[in-house]
Amino acid sequence: MNTLLSLLGLMFVVLFAAPAEAVQPPPPPLAGKAVAVGDFSVVPLLDGVHSFPLSLFQGANQATMLAMAGTSPVPGSFNVFLIKHGQERFLVDAGNGALRPERTGQLPLCLQEAKTAPEEISKIFMTHLHGDHIGGLIKDGNPAFPKAKVYVARAEYDYWMSEEAMGQTPEGRRGLFPMVRSVLRVLDRDKLLVFFAPGEVVSPGITSVALFGHTPGHVGFMLASKDKKLFFVGDLLHAEAVQFARPDITLEFDVDQPLAKETRLNTFKQVAKEAIPIATAHLPFPGIGLVRPEGDGYRFEAFK
Repeated sequence: MNTLLSLLGLMFVVLFAAPAEAVQPPPPPLAGKAVAVGDFSVVPLLDGVHSFPLSLFQGANQATMLAMAGTSPVPGSFNVFLIKHGQERFLVDAGNGALRPERTGQLPLCLQEAKTAPEEISKIFMTHLHGDHIGGLIKDGNPAFPKAKVYVARAEYDYWMSEEAMGQTPEGRRGLFPMVRSVLRVLDRDKLLVFFAPGEVVSPGITSVALFGHTPGHVGFMLASKDKKLFFVGDLLHAEAVQFARPDITLEFDVDQPLAKETRLNTFKQVAKEAIPIATAHLPFPGIGLVRPEGDGYRFEAFK
């Protein structure tokens, strides 16, 4: 009888006890694995996860792109890069910040994880001035990195300050101009802006490179040290599953789509031939890898 009662009690526990909570996987790291480039170290930072509807892309019909991507929207992220060189600390782009509340960036948390204080950043290299790249420059109306000079291509600055350019922009996107100008005014006020032309060395070992098309002053930055290179390409592309196989496919937000396509084709050809790894702003985190030829196009070999 006691045995029977024990069995019944065990069955009650199994059937009616509250289920144990499922073990949740740990959140993804906000600071990725550092990549050594000669005397430099580059740490990818995850400002946020994002995805891109295929409807934003042009150059092939939706069915073709869906067959290539396998899903819509295609996965992506907002990537910022921390460059370490001795005691120096630089950033490539600055993420979303709180400029657009629906896309609040997590760069401050990323830097905490990377054990870097905002005051340690001395230079910030801007690939271009879209909100998801400049929002993190400002906090509560003041520079978020008070000791950092912000390097901006002169052509990019002139574009966003131009009334003519704003007037020629589709009405639904004109609101980007006052948003960008609000950030630039703060940087101007505190004398933090440094202008350059593509091709200029912005810091020893780091050279600016024209990558026009996405915006009129869009640039990349080539980091070179001890025969090693890493090319920060900003918004050269946005969809891994589509734009490597078909570099001719452009994004709706490319200001000059034919030029953006030409720039992407030329850059892919160069980095594939020379085996130069690229660091991208929007491919899934960490967004660093090699471009390999494949068929009539390319594929991305991501660093893990």
